[in-house]
Amino acid sequence: MLKKLVLGLLLTSSLFAENELWKFFKYSTAYASFSLNAPRYQDDKFAIVGGLTTGDIVFEKTEMTLDPDFQKSFGLRKIGRFKYEPKRGVKNAGVGGTWYDGSEQNANQNATIGPVKGWEYLLKWTQGRQWGNEYLNQEYWIRYIGDWTVTKIGWTDLGLEEITYGQGDIRLKKEIRDGINISVGLKHRQHPVYGFDAAILDTTWYKGSWWDFAERAFGVDDNMWADANYIDEDGNWIHQELLEFRNGEWVTVEGDGPFWNGQGEYWGHDWLWRDADGNIFAYTDREFFLYHFPDLLEDYIDGVKRNLGYQKETSLVFGLDYYHYGDRWWAHAWGNLIPYHYGHDKYSYHNAHEYKLHLKNNNEPHTYVFSEPKWRGWDDYDVGAIFGVKIQDNLGVFAEGRYLYYWERPAYDFKVGLNYQLIGF
Repeated sequence: MLKKLVLGLLLTSSLFAENELWKFFKYSTAYASFSLNAPRYQDDKFAIVGGLTTGDIVFEKTEMTLDPDFQKSFGLRKIGRFKYEPKRGVKNAGVGGTWYDGSEQNANQNATIGPVKGWEYLLKWTQGRQWGNEYLNQEYWIRYIGDWTVTKIGWTDLGLEEITYGQGDIRLKKEIRDGINISVGLKHRQHPVYGFDAAILDTTWYKGSWWDFAERAFGVDDNMWADANYIDEDGNWIHQELLEFRNGEWVTVEGDGPFWNGQGEYWGHDWLWRDADGNIFAYTDREFFLYHFPDLLEDYIDGVKRNLGYQKETSLVFGLDYYHYGDRWWAHAWGNLIPYHYGHDKYSYHNAHEYKLHLKNNNEPHTYVFSEPKWRGWDDYDVGAIFGVKIQDNLGVFAEGRYLYYWERPAYDFKVGLNYQLIGF
């Protein structure tokens, strides 16, 4: 995706005259960075691996270690700076400015209208690991702000929040008062399947023999097994052998069997489960169903979603932006409401929204009937705000945050603080 956007940007720029090409890239900044942090400490864990029939517990200790946290970033950006923002880049670093390193979470990057007219763009790629969880965040967009219009296309992938979408946005804008702008237009978005659960994406796991579904969908295998035991002359249990019915015949396998009834020799039976490599990972249906089936089903449904590809909606969008900067205080706030949508595909969110209503009315999931592409109303929105006050020359407070709510999947961050500079006693 990054290569495609870079090539697209270069091909587009090649259409400009040399002077215009220089203007397009002038004042942009390219950066790369790498950071490494010590991992979080974890206590060792213990697992019981034997002793079912003897009563003598056999356990193994697993030493818990996490790989160190890291983050590596690459980027190219040209975004107008609002007056309340610190200056960044090599020229200003060390004289009140800071470096670009890819960790910036500038809330105002999500504002609809920037501080200058013309072209702006951001190519940001970040890969990292946080407390053992690896993630990939990507954000690419290019925007043009004119006298009456705002146009933006881009791709966003928030790995930690698990929100991915591409968008194209074109609007008319008007300044109704000093610092207050309204905008209206169309937004087209493409995204993975959101809003559908396992009960509708594949009904065979609960509308038929779940064990047959498990073998087909998860690539595992179940076989009946039994434990042959008897009581000796002194009344002691003697384990004879453990048998598995495999490929049409009983074969002896290693292990402790849990099947007897206290009435002399007894044949109990259950089903043990093997993975694709033939290794036993569950000794009973109950063990498999309670401790393995849910995770395997989740991975399977994730694969079903990926195979369905990206879904599309075209939506009406309304925006409101406010900006004020003064010597003593500043405020920047914006919001976008996306209330009405046309779903283009079977699994677009117009059907997901109706499916949720279907469940709220206590209907069975498998009875839901998908609608054809159509217009449907639900509220997606994003808001953000930055506020700062200089109470005295050496004392100030600030707050900033953003909240995105698309397809009933929230992503947000917020911070508030106080700065006090000691200037003497």
